[in-house]
Amino acid sequence: MSLNQFKTNFSGGTRANRFEITGTIPGGGAFTKFHVRSTQIPQLSSTTIEYSHFGRKYYYPGEKQYGPWSVIVLDDIGVGDMWKAFSRWHNWINDHVSNESYVLSGTSDYKTDFTIRHLSLNGEESPNDHKKFILRGCWPKTIEPISFNMESANLL
Repeated sequence: MSLNQFKTNFSGGTRANRFEITGTIPGGGAFTKFHVRSTQIPQLSSTTIEYSHFGRKYYYPGEKQYGPWSVIVLDDIGVGDMWKAFSRWHNWINDHVSNESYVLSGTSDYKTDFTIRHLSLNGEESPNDHKKFILRGCWPKTIEPISFNMESANLL
């Protein structure tokens, strides 16, 4: 069996990347399902509203703010080239050549929702709903470079 055949047939099994992301990539992308090597749920914080009254300061919780979501995507063989898909989406938001922005047209179609599922040890969906998160209004802010470096040990 060749390495490509093994990759094609490997749709589960015990693996380090037990997080699956599903969603639609805007800008001509279709519904996709891919695995990630690393992710975290974004930070949630509240602003503070300060109110002065008779020389005393009072503090109240303000608006909620969510931090950015960063993810390291594995280019699974079954879902296509994820780097190209995210790059097309990023370019669709603001085209590099024409410098035209789809966002300025007043639509929010450049955003999408992603669902994060924590998979079981064998790569199957977990029956526990507390291991599923939906992130709303996502778009690619930064697409990191792909490193071609054989010096690091145990790269996946």
